[in-house]
Amino acid sequence: MSSVEVHAVDDVQPRDGVFRPHPDRAAIVAEMHTRPAPHLQAPAQVSHVAMLSGRGGDAVERQLLAELCASYGALPPGETALHHVAQIGQLELRWERHTEFSTLMVVREGPFAQPFVDPPIRVLPEQWLARLPGQLVEASHLAVLGADVPTPTRDQLVQMFEGHHLMGGRVLGEQVRIWTGLRLHGDGFGRILIADAGYDATRMGRFVQRALELETYRLMALLGLTAARRLVSTIDDMESGMLDLTVRTAAGGGHDEEREVLDQLSQLAVLQARHLADNAYRFGATHAYAELVNDRLRRLKLERDHETEPLGSFLERRFEPAMRTCQAVEARMETLGQRINAASDMLRTRVDMAVQEQNQKLLTSMDRRARLQLRLQQTVEGLSVAAISYYVLGLLSYLLKGFSGVLGTTTVNVVLGLAAPLVLISIFLGVRRLRSRLGH
Repeated sequence: MSSVEVHAVDDVQPRDGVFRPHPDRAAIVAEMHTRPAPHLQAPAQVSHVAMLSGRGGDAVERQLLAELCASYGALPPGETALHHVAQIGQLELRWERHTEFSTLMVVREGPFAQPFVDPPIRVLPEQWLARLPGQLVEASHLAVLGADVPTPTRDQLVQMFEGHHLMGGRVLGEQVRIWTGLRLHGDGFGRILIADAGYDATRMGRFVQRALELETYRLMALLGLTAARRLVSTIDDMESGMLDLTVRTAAGGGHDEEREVLDQLSQLAVLQARHLADNAYRFGATHAYAELVNDRLRRLKLERDHETEPLGSFLERRFEPAMRTCQAVEARMETLGQRINAASDMLRTRVDMAVQEQNQKLLTSMDRRARLQLRLQQTVEGLSVAAISYYVLGLLSYLLKGFSGVLGTTTVNVVLGLAAPLVLISIFLGVRRLRSRLGH
């Protein structure tokens, strides 16, 4: 390649300040690298909490993190950070901000005597934890046993999990095992135990992150179930009221009855729309969280481990019906709205038909009255022609009688007789022409 060609290639290379970047370019580039999995070397203990703080709690959380980091000499989070990792003494603190909740993970590596007796979150000041905004949804203690530690016996597992029924599994093709009860224990936290089989820190960190995300998303999804259960009785009452209004609509009634039914249908429609709007976000989030639960479960790649109930089977038997309940309640609410609209349309159609029938009767009555008025007018016109003709002929007779001495009585009578039809025809034509002009 010649030097000229080299310079031509060099000239097209991007340089700082040449292009105008999109305002979101830095954010979308960094998005693929947010919320990285921790590097976790067994043995280790982890405490994890998820706080439902809504969409406006991130600023307060960053401020609290900055205070905690300052007290330990660690770097604070950025003003718009959605993820932050800080070294708090011997602990690693990981904070993540999601759409409506935040998670806090506290990691402590090193040997321990009992997995759940002294969790790492106890190192953090209670007053600081109490100031975290929002409501607690998920709280778990997780312990990773070293590869050199024997697998816990059944009695040891019963003691660790306070006698709760356990489910879990073995990683497909590996010796890594996981146990959990999916219950709250005496300290108000759930518990997850992992037996390591020589995973490196990166792989174990990803495995722990998926296990905790599975628990977090499971509980966040189940918030939709509680909302659905609260809606069931309301939907039952609304459906009962809808049935009554449908019967009244079909039975028919007077104008006042139809107006009352239409008002009640309108009130029912407003109530249905309000409940649907209040729960639309929760049901939508539940669908999204449920998909994440299934994704994390697939990524764990668990198979049956001896007598322990498979975690996937348990979730399929308990979690999936809960999600179907949410879908059923949401479908009932939407169907109710469609029924309300259909009943309202039917009632409005009946009202419109009744109004049209009344209008038709009114037009028929007006037409009949117009014909009667026309006949009366024609009668009055005929009488008017006769009366005017009578008076005109009377005046003409008085005039001719004054000349009776000259013309003679016979001539006068003949002239009046000949003038009578001419007067009648002239007056008739004059009245008709006058009526025609007034009609225009």
